[in-house]
Amino acid sequence: MTHGEPSLNTPGARPEDVIDLVPAAERIAASAIRLLGAHHARLAWRLDPDPAPMAWVTAPATLPSTPDGAVAAEIAFGERALRERRALCTPDVGGERSLELDAPTREVIAREGLVALAAVPVLTLGPAAGSLVLADRAGRRFTEQEMVLLSSLAEQMALVLENARLQAALARQRHESEELARVARLVSEKLDVAAAGQRIADSVLGLLGVHSSAIRLLRPDGRLSSIALGGRATEYGATADVVPAGIGLVGRAFVEGRPIWTGDIRTDDRFALNPEIRERNAAVGIVAGLAVPLRVAGAVIGVLSVGGPTPRIFTESEVALLQAFADQAAIALSSAQAQEAMAKQAERLRMLHEIDRAIITETAPVAIAEAVLWRLRDLLGVPRAIVNLFNWEAEEVEWLAAVGRHRMHLGPGVRYPLRFAGDLDALRRGEAQVVDVNTLPPGPEAEALLASGVLVYMVVPMIVGDQLIGSVSFGGEQASFPDEQVSIAQEVATQLAIAIVQARLLEQVKRQAVELEGRVEERTRELEGANRELEAFTHTVSHDLKAPLRGMAGFAQALEEDYADRLDEPGRQFLSRIRAASERMADLIDDLLQYSRIQQRPIERRPVALKPLLDPMLEDLAGEIAARGLTVTLDLPVTEIMSERQGLQEALANLLSNAVKFSPPQGGTLTVRSYREGDQAVVSVADRGVGFDMKYHDRIFGIFERLHRQEDYPGTGVGLAIVRKVAERHGGRAWAESVPGQGSTFFLAFPDPS
Repeated sequence: MTHGEPSLNTPGARPEDVIDLVPAAERIAASAIRLLGAHHARLAWRLDPDPAPMAWVTAPATLPSTPDGAVAAEIAFGERALRERRALCTPDVGGERSLELDAPTREVIAREGLVALAAVPVLTLGPAAGSLVLADRAGRRFTEQEMVLLSSLAEQMALVLENARLQAALARQRHESEELARVARLVSEKLDVAAAGQRIADSVLGLLGVHSSAIRLLRPDGRLSSIALGGRATEYGATADVVPAGIGLVGRAFVEGRPIWTGDIRTDDRFALNPEIRERNAAVGIVAGLAVPLRVAGAVIGVLSVGGPTPRIFTESEVALLQAFADQAAIALSSAQAQEAMAKQAERLRMLHEIDRAIITETAPVAIAEAVLWRLRDLLGVPRAIVNLFNWEAEEVEWLAAVGRHRMHLGPGVRYPLRFAGDLDALRRGEAQVVDVNTLPPGPEAEALLASGVLVYMVVPMIVGDQLIGSVSFGGEQASFPDEQVSIAQEVATQLAIAIVQARLLEQVKRQAVELEGRVEERTRELEGANRELEAFTHTVSHDLKAPLRGMAGFAQALEEDYADRLDEPGRQFLSRIRAASERMADLIDDLLQYSRIQQRPIERRPVALKPLLDPMLEDLAGEIAARGLTVTLDLPVTEIMSERQGLQEALANLLSNAVKFSPPQGGTLTVRSYREGDQAVVSVADRGVGFDMKYHDRIFGIFERLHRQEDYPGTGVGLAIVRKVAERHGGRAWAESVPGQGSTFFLAFPDPS
């Protein structure tokens, strides 16, 4: 028996996972020889419809090696049966015009005499197919029954092929799923981007049966830089190769955001390759290539590419598989990038926190700079860092503090011209400046910088408001400064600027505090004197002014009692008005005293029960309530108010008195409610009286303000002013709602700590 090398054509399927077709094919070929008695049988097959050569076996095992010409003729006859999907037989294959056989092949066939052939197609439900060919000596004609039997054997082989194809497909799918799952697990692993990328680049090699792979991610400059190479691609020699966007297979896949492939990059004129990429492909032996975008949340972050050493057609399923793999890989890489960024950010925040703490701890500008500079130098990864202050009048820059590799300089003493700070207008705009020491004017300053190893330095402005007060500068031999490094320096420069200005202000505040303390003491003495004067005034009003009023009232009463019969009617009216005016004046003085004492009385808040406070007040008003036929309702779900008892009592007494006074002559209502509104406890007193126009709302709470005539509604105009004053002293408020002719509701709100 001889056979060709079997090929399962299943990229990614492992050999141990698929069925071995050769033993089954040998048994079927041997059965054909045994049942039909031919010289030999040949069974050829392929599992997938691609241009790869068929695998084949020949029986019997004792048959010597068959010449190539006979093999070619038999396989060609079998392929014809497969192409026409029917059984074929011929007594002389050399006479078949449909077969194009060259002269050497015909000569071999004639010499061997194996010219009678019978061929039947091996047909499956899937893409697998093949043919079974029986060869015998010249002159044999195969009967219809023999062809039916041969077809039955071909059907058995079809079942074997279909089973093998399904097993291979299942093995491939299992392998693909395992690889996809393995990449998906990378998301939960704590890997850096390079490690995650290398695992992915290695995994994809067996997935499509390729010999090289590469993962490239987008750089800030818009180009693609490789982070991992697999297989033969490692022969690039480094992972720092860069591909411009839009150039070659990889560049096109990135720009277009879709899979791009080629069967032979050498002859495919769709791709423009720069000499460097062309040389790399040639060195590694990449001929066929497939590149798919790495996508995360709709954004392309890079490209996954694979390559092979021979021309190859990538099928739709292979392209879809690699894209699915790339989508998982993109998530894993994005997760690794996020973990790296988080780790860097955590370290950055830790250092910045230490800088913040140092700034907060220290108060003098030089101490702040000293505490910050060591940490800033380490965070930036530079050999030197300096905090500079600008002296605009002297046109100089002065070191506040400077740190090198081994020591620190503190305090003034080092000065240099402002021109060494870079473009001052740009610094005022907040723009960092890069200064090349070799471009500075010759002089001792430039020579000192070069001698210390500073060839290039960065100047970051310190700005507070619109004032440029100085800079943070750092540098060494490096010619470029990464954006992250500059960003950190800008953050610290901003913090330092604020801290230094605050330190200066603190020194100024301390000086002013001494002056202010003296002014406060003087003002306190003045206030104490004013309070004493106010107390004296209150005493005078309480005693000295009320004494004459009491005399006036007494004399008027005596005059009325003893001489009323001698006075005519106008005289008696005048006397009555004198008595009423003196009594009103006394009431006004009492209300004014009450109003002034509110401000002087200390506030001692404690729970005050509402109902026990209201009952005596309503009892005092009981006569007038009964005379007017008022209905009084108490609705007090909030039973206690945190307040100063006397102030609350005075405010509620005025509200109840007003409600009774302005109620209808007969049949009105008076309602007292308590409730919570947000963080306040509210007490309201409502009546159904005359009401008022809301445009006068603020006016009625003013002292001595009245909306009605004294003759109609007696009063001093101080009551509602007392109500508002009590509310304001408690941190609350007083207000009213009213409709003319329908009544009024007055509200008193106090902060409610519960």
